[in-house]
Amino acid sequence: MNQLLIAFIVGTLLACGNVNSQSADSEIGKEIYKTYCVACHGANGKLKLNDSADLTLSEMTLEERIENITVGASMMPAFGEVISEEQIKAVAVYLDKLKEAK
Repeated sequence: MNQLLIAFIVGTLLACGNVNSQSADSEIGKEIYKTYCVACHGANGKLKLNDSADLTLSEMTLEERIENITVGASMMPAFGEVISEEQIKAVAVYLDKLKEAK
């Protein structure tokens, strides 16, 4: 019984830690997005300047977004040499918020 209770508590704490981590990533990602992405994608992700994608319609996975931000695509420059891996992940997480706000 004690092992079950401990497992439940640990699982709950881990789950909460993940949510807080993603929330923090999203806030950091929002600031980085404002700095590097807003010019072409717009504040709401729908600007489509320079033939950029409407980010609210993206069906990319988190991993695909990370790869796209890192190495670039079409007219989009690569940011792998500009910002850190953690910052790239934070932007990729933030992009989910744009889809939610459609």
